[in-house]
Amino acid sequence: MDDKTKIVATIGPASMDRKTLKQMVKYGVSCARINTAHGDFKQYDKMLRLIGSIKDLPVMIDVKGPEIRIRLDEELVVEPGKEYVFYYKDKKPFFSYNFSKEIRKGDKIFFDNGQIKSRVKKKDRDHIILVFEEESVIHPNKGVNIPGKNLRIPSLSKKDVQAVKYALRNKAAFIALSFVRNKKDIENLKKLLKDSEIGIISKIENQEGIKNIDEIIANSDGVMIARGDLGVEIPEEKIPVLQKKIVRKCIQKGKISIVATQMLESMTQHPMPTRAEVSDVANAIMDGADAVMLSGETASGKHPVKAVQVMRKVARETEKTTGNKVDMSRTGGISEEMSKAAYHVSLRVNADKLVCVTRSGYSAALLSRFRSNKDLIAVTRHDMTARKLGLVRGVTPILLKQKYSKDLIPGVAKELYDEKQVSKNDKVVFFAGIKTLKEHVSNLIEVHDVEELLEYRKAN
Repeated sequence: MDDKTKIVATIGPASMDRKTLKQMVKYGVSCARINTAHGDFKQYDKMLRLIGSIKDLPVMIDVKGPEIRIRLDEELVVEPGKEYVFYYKDKKPFFSYNFSKEIRKGDKIFFDNGQIKSRVKKKDRDHIILVFEEESVIHPNKGVNIPGKNLRIPSLSKKDVQAVKYALRNKAAFIALSFVRNKKDIENLKKLLKDSEIGIISKIENQEGIKNIDEIIANSDGVMIARGDLGVEIPEEKIPVLQKKIVRKCIQKGKISIVATQMLESMTQHPMPTRAEVSDVANAIMDGADAVMLSGETASGKHPVKAVQVMRKVARETEKTTGNKVDMSRTGGISEEMSKAAYHVSLRVNADKLVCVTRSGYSAALLSRFRSNKDLIAVTRHDMTARKLGLVRGVTPILLKQKYSKDLIPGVAKELYDEKQVSKNDKVVFFAGIKTLKEHVSNLIEVHDVEELLEYRKAN
């Protein structure tokens, strides 16, 4: 069975050779992320071909959304107290968005996840003058944050629109939208996606996203807690508690949660992580996150394979201590209540595995909420559903080969047995929806010994 916690790895120059990526997949990468804030579509084509040649992994296309980046031809060294001119177009260095009407003298402007701090000394229509706090090096295309400002920047740039269409053409499982502020940003993306079932992961990176977190979770397939930019927008000491609250909200709603940014940052240069980084990964897993993410560690770091190995080792050890985090006192719809019952039954009968038959993946996500250490298999006839479930904690997605108009459970059991996903000695709790025209309704729980089901199917 697959490992419980899923690992998202960003593909980049460090992981673009077949041997390296193959080892990363071997040691536990569950989803490949392509960050369109860097590179071009020819490079993305190369990445997709390489990924597909190794394994049919779910792919996440990350679009930059309403972000600002600094455009430079080469790195810029800045000194404290000295004035520097930045433009909005034509001349470099310039910002990718013109915020001249939205800032004032004295406002703070941060670069590179808040590591480089400056303030506005003077502003004009086509440029601003900044003074920096300390000597620093600004690298091309690094992110820019202006804390406390709700900028009117469009939710999708021209390249973002191209990236969304690219994701659709190439059957990506997810689009990760950066700097989501509210449900309107998500609705703008959905208009481009039309009837596609591609999953939307909303990246929480600013104060407005925190403020509107409930409506963002409700309108997304999941969220990514992107702690780099988030730590610039809000006081960094608030992030650990916010992380736990957001993950808990996602669990309650059966939505995907991903914890990201600087998880094993030191491994971009060194072969071993710090003890604090190991604790950070472990805490995200104890919080109940579906997935943990590697960014620069696998995109541009010196030790991409070791970073995946470390993350998997920490996950396997920590998963032993995790348990149910669902508020069982809260009532929900039929499927939610039935998922609670299926979970309780699996404990009472000491089931070996849980099997969920699903069309959209919703019922599997509901069962996953309980963070059981029992194997959870989700069977479906829909390829996109199987891809998306590849990012849900504890779920092993399996594509059904046949359609069963009757005797659904015996048929599924036989397929799983043939695929060596269950054994004759297994006691299995089955969870499914039958005889319903409504979406997202699971109304069936059955408990069987696999050997008995196989004999029943043989006799009938």
